Amino acid sequence: MSSFESFLNNQLFAGGSGDKVIARQEARADLETLRDVIRDRHSYVAAVAYPYDHAIAAMSARLPEQVSVRNLALQIQKLVQHLGDSHAQVVDWMQELPGGHSPFAIGVENNQAFAYHPQTRRLLDAEHPFVRSIDGLPFFQWLDKAGDITSGPYASRSQRLARGLRLLRHVGYMRRELGLADAKDIAVELCDAANRSVRMVSVPLLETQDASGPLLPLPDESGVRTGNIGYLRIYSQNDSALAARIDALMAPLRETDALIIDARQCGGGTRECLSALFPYFMTTEDGPYIHNVARLRAPADTPAQTLIDQLKVDDKAMFFRADPSVPADEKRALEAFLAGFHPQWQVPEEGFTDWYYGVLRALPGKLHYDRPVYLLMDWGVGSAGDIFVSTFKGWRNVTLVGSASNGRSGNSIPFLLPNSDIRVRLSTMASFQKTGEMYDGFGIAPDLFMEARMSDWLGETDTILDRVMAMALRAA
Repeated sequence: MSSFESFLNNQLFAGGSGDKVIARQEARADLETLRDVIRDRHSYVAAVAYPYDHAIAAMSARLPEQVSVRNLALQIQKLVQHLGDSHAQVVDWMQELPGGHSPFAIGVENNQAFAYHPQTRRLLDAEHPFVRSIDGLPFFQWLDKAGDITSGPYASRSQRLARGLRLLRHVGYMRRELGLADAKDIAVELCDAANRSVRMVSVPLLETQDASGPLLPLPDESGVRTGNIGYLRIYSQNDSALAARIDALMAPLRETDALIIDARQCGGGTRECLSALFPYFMTTEDGPYIHNVARLRAPADTPAQTLIDQLKVDDKAMFFRADPSVPADEKRALEAFLAGFHPQWQVPEEGFTDWYYGVLRALPGKLHYDRPVYLLMDWGVGSAGDIFVSTFKGWRNVTLVGSASNGRSGNSIPFLLPNSDIRVRLSTMASFQKTGEMYDGFGIAPDLFMEARMSDWLGETDTILDRVMAMALRAA
């Protein structure tokens, strides 16, 4: 049972007016529901062989007579991070966290963390920007714990960083998880770049988190830049209006000498931007381009037509191998692709469907752009963003620049635990890049590595864009 101690803390909350309490048997029934969902519907647990049933049994055995739903939700949140599924989480779980928030945020430069005010974009201490410890505990222990809770041991470094940075502001909760005492102030140990000069700072704790902007301030506007270099900003994968404007945004960029597609911090969402943009880089000679394949975890009695239609939606735009309406050229392209396809993980035959595939092709009206393309990416790219950058990776004239993406793709859906009303989001699709590599746990590596500098986080510069602009000018 000691292997599951991190799930067994039932005392994070002592109830209260904002909490719901259910009986032990009701909580056990919900845990049994969760176990059955993981066993019958989850797509990635077999890839990591995690003993989820033993973990759930250990949780169930330790439940008190009256169970706090908030405590149970946080236990489940930590449990599902061990399923090899980077979408897995309790829906809205961070809304259940106790008060006590940091007024400063954390940024990262060269593996060193620095503290800044997110509203003013000013350092906590300009002469001592870097964080050595918080409340006497080395900072890396805070970041590791935040990564464990939000992402788990199988997640990519990018995923752990992206989610961990947000959780770190919840100091009241993090203190409980780290075994630290509550206090009205946060004791922050800061140092200079050489780690020689040190300063202790006491920062008052906020009861509620203040509104703040994005972790990295980036431009939103597209257009032609100096030297006839095109700049297309894909700021979100979850904005249908942006996808609908792709043709209008590309119109003035068609005659540029090089193109920068900036997808940094674009997150996840749908594949609409990809479907609208990628055909500009294809010719009719390319034929159908199979860029992503997956197998779905579905009940055995699912009707054939339901399977055909299951992923044929905007957020996935994937088609079923057994669909009789698949065009003949797509069918030939898919079969040729699968004949040489070697997935990183052999998906079990039992419980999974046949293959689904994502496909793109040249489209009328989208004039072929054949000059150098630089795609900017970072740790804020995930899910549909992962699909976006992996589709461009390896394509002619395209160079991926930045840092690795999150690595998650799984057709996640929420499952309701009826007694507690906890909803647990889990992946139901095993998804692969065209190379056979998995998304979850790995992400997409850039062709050329670059990371944001401290001044970029503070909104003073955009050193990555500046460097890539210089590259584009030389290549043009």
